[in-house]
Amino acid sequence: MAATNWTIIKRNKATNQIVIFNLESKWTYKTAIGIATELNNDELNELVCIVETNKIMLKNDKKEIQTDELPIG
Repeated sequence: MAATNWTIIKRNKATNQIVIFNLESKWTYKTAIGIATELNNDELNELVCIVETNKIMLKNDKKEIQTDELPIG
């Protein structure tokens, strides 16, 4: 499996706020799960999911559409 960037998404149990934590280095999925499990404090946070960073798109973000064309010739 290829190494890629990952983001850990947790929920604070007391406030129900979502906490997003980016892993700065590239990891495999299994390694990212291990890191997320070790970083999570079960008394304070609940681990929601682990996602590839390039897959995350917030609601207000829009995909950039390339409007200029490449020069021919």
